[in-house]
Amino acid sequence: MTQKKGDENMNASKEIQDEMVGVLTAISIVSKRLASRLLDLDNEPEDEQKKEEQERSK
Repeated sequence: MTQKKGDENMNASKEIQDEMVGVLTAISIVSKRLASRLLDLDNEPEDEQKKEEQERSK
């Protein structure tokens, strides 16, 4: 019986680890997307300024 409980604990532990890997992967993906969007927002004013300068120089 002790061996059976040990196996059950290992399986539960493996399942928990797999779930944690999935959650951390999802967090990583969302973080990367958020960082990318923030960079896009940060660069928007620069892009608008460049467009305005190009229009003025025409």
